[in-house]
Amino acid sequence: MTIILVLGAVWIILNYFLYKQIHKYRLYIYGVAVILSIISLTQEVNVINLGYVGFSFFLAVMFTGVVDKSNVKKSLVATRAEMAILGTIFIIVHGVKYIAYAIDFNFLFSAPLYFYIGVFSLFVAIPLFLTSFIEIRKKMNGKVWKRLHKLSYIFYLAVGLHLILIQNDRMFFYIGIFGVYLIFKVWTLLEKKNNKVPVKKKEIKTTST
Repeated sequence: MTIILVLGAVWIILNYFLYKQIHKYRLYIYGVAVILSIISLTQEVNVINLGYVGFSFFLAVMFTGVVDKSNVKKSLVATRAEMAILGTIFIIVHGVKYIAYAIDFNFLFSAPLYFYIGVFSLFVAIPLFLTSFIEIRKKMNGKVWKRLHKLSYIFYLAVGLHLILIQNDRMFFYIGIFGVYLIFKVWTLLEKKNNKVPVKKKEIKTTST
């Protein structure tokens, strides 16, 4: 719990001060993330293959969309795609590690429900991950891209259920995190709806004969 919050705070601070550099050198940063992920697969247990690092990136990505307009939001939005890509790289490692465990210990088809929800969230993340790369996004129709990335809400829901259904000592922490996100998201949507200026219909004048 503490690790996730600390890492999430670190990413936000780094983005605030270094968002231009993060965007500029993103490919090198992705490379480092892939190397660290491969190394973590060779180890029994660490903060990467347990999913803590990946989830900490997605905390920042999730709350970017619901925080008020500010310099912090500006810096987070500038590197939101980069954070999502990094989060997915580390989440993939977590998924692969536990799928490998399931195969090795013969519980791939008899695992608890949260395992399959986690696998489902991983599959949802793949198209979001691929289309978050600027090179791919530029080749896509804008409306299609936006519709596709609405899947991110399904991803968040699946991740939330996955973490909560594990029912460990961090369950109430996860309930709190996703509960706060849901409240902020609903509040943001209501504000957006209330701020819309209604379009006045032009009065149609009729002439009598």
